[in-house]
Amino acid sequence: MACGGKSSLDGVPLEGFSDQQRDYLQQLIEQLDLAAVYKAPEAAPSGAPLTVFGTPLEDLSKEEHLKLEEHPWELFPKLERHAAEDRMPEGGDVFMFKHHGLFNVAPAMPGFMCRLRIPGCKMRGDQMIGLAEIAERLAGGYAHVTTRGNLQLREIPPKHILDLVTGLYDLGLTSKGSGADSVRNITCNPTAGFDPQEIIDLSPQAIQLHQHILHTPSLHGIPRKFNVAFDGGGRVSAVADTNDIGFVATRATIDGEERVLCKILLGGITGHLDFARDSGFACTPEQTVDVTVAMIRVFIEHGDRTNRKKARLKYLLDDWGLEKFTRQAEKRLGFDLIRTDGVAMQPRPDIDRQGHIGVHPQGDGDQYYAGIALPMGRLNPEQMRELGGIAQAYGSNDIRLTVWQNLIIPGIRPADLDDAIAKIRAVGLDVSASSFASGVVACTGRFGCKFASAHTKEHGSDLVAYLQERVTLDQPINIHLTGCSHSCAQHYIGDIGLLGASTEDGREAYQVYLGGGSDHNQGIARHLCGPVAAEQLPGFIESIVQIYLDQRETNESFLSFTRRHDEQALQTLFLDAPVEAKPNLAEVV
Repeated sequence: MACGGKSSLDGVPLEGFSDQQRDYLQQLIEQLDLAAVYKAPEAAPSGAPLTVFGTPLEDLSKEEHLKLEEHPWELFPKLERHAAEDRMPEGGDVFMFKHHGLFNVAPAMPGFMCRLRIPGCKMRGDQMIGLAEIAERLAGGYAHVTTRGNLQLREIPPKHILDLVTGLYDLGLTSKGSGADSVRNITCNPTAGFDPQEIIDLSPQAIQLHQHILHTPSLHGIPRKFNVAFDGGGRVSAVADTNDIGFVATRATIDGEERVLCKILLGGITGHLDFARDSGFACTPEQTVDVTVAMIRVFIEHGDRTNRKKARLKYLLDDWGLEKFTRQAEKRLGFDLIRTDGVAMQPRPDIDRQGHIGVHPQGDGDQYYAGIALPMGRLNPEQMRELGGIAQAYGSNDIRLTVWQNLIIPGIRPADLDDAIAKIRAVGLDVSASSFASGVVACTGRFGCKFASAHTKEHGSDLVAYLQERVTLDQPINIHLTGCSHSCAQHYIGDIGLLGASTEDGREAYQVYLGGGSDHNQGIARHLCGPVAAEQLPGFIESIVQIYLDQRETNESFLSFTRRHDEQALQTLFLDAPVEAKPNLAEVV
């Protein structure tokens, strides 16, 4: 493509850009054939403004300017320099490094946090053993399982980032595209492939999509983060309705023939009070990857690049509607999507809310999987090595991570169960947990996140220890603790949701929400009260749970109990009862 000189690009003025920036833009357009993107329409008069997908440069957010100046995948020389100089990124580089999964989390803690990609929530035992060595040698000596069935390493000195990235590649893992404006870790049912009730194993599609995105530069640096989940209908949910795109397998009857289809859910972002909505369309499991890529490309071309708060898919859908968006994606496909109007579809099979913990029979013969409880999702290197070794010796070298921050080892033969469980317990872990411990989820919190207002993992541990000593449950109550409004632990979908806050005198505290759920129990939790000081939170939550147990109908779940009361009734029930029923109530409300 011919260049019109230093002051223009195909006749489009480039005033305001340095010579280096102009040269870079010209090279980028020539190399990636982005002429249709980074120039005015050919019919436009000379002097028309340079645009990015129709948005004038001067209207772009600062993050969009950073991505325009330097594609995320061209940062590696900069990583090399920072490693050589043992130097953390500053300014715009803090944002750009996130595209490689490297987060400068100062001042919360020193060094980088590195978020990996574990597609389909599937990894191998030998990979877990290798990560133990990396965590010990290059990071802070621990790992956290995330709420996207993923892993994070922390306290990584900048001088170690090249060794870290190389070590991940050697293990068949990567951190590329795990942060900033990327398609984040692609999730699936953690029991996919061996779940006794699943309709279809969708983990191959999740992994294929991961590989496609990882090796397609134009699918990186998108308008904002993007989440995709595949739910094959297993006993353990993938929580697909909290994702930008969720595929949910279903058995459908079309023209008298039973087929397996994937319903397409769009626009989930519970931190913004919205679940993914049924688009009214479906596709075959084999088509899900192509459908996802087409929809991401529509988002790339039409997502908001001016206002970061409105740049998620939800807001494009709010503007366009589901029909227009889906039809735009369909134009990029070589096939028609299936309208679900009038199609007989069976409901999704039931979900076992505690199916991610404990020993359970598999659907693939005389084998079992062991769901292992991890305290607040944390693992030390000794535990990582032992779990990896158990997966190799007693399983099929297979480990699954879950969005509930624990992990599963499948493929254990009956004769090996006792030995495997004994080894799990020998490193301080277990396959059993109380109804509180099995349902608690917490983000990193103030321990490692500069946005958090509270130490969520520490408070979550204290809360569970307090409750399980005083209250016995016959069914789970999920508690989600999140440190800030980003809602990484999705407090709006917990039976009890806790959002980090502070008291007037500066103490760590929480806003309290009740009655959230996903899948069959879909609903946004309602605000009860707050801020509740962290030191008084255990007694207050105990009082809520005890009132529920005293006044519920026979076998009524906590969710059903809270939802059959309106907000005023909940206030009266939990806040206006006699003080002796609620320890320290006067101080926490």
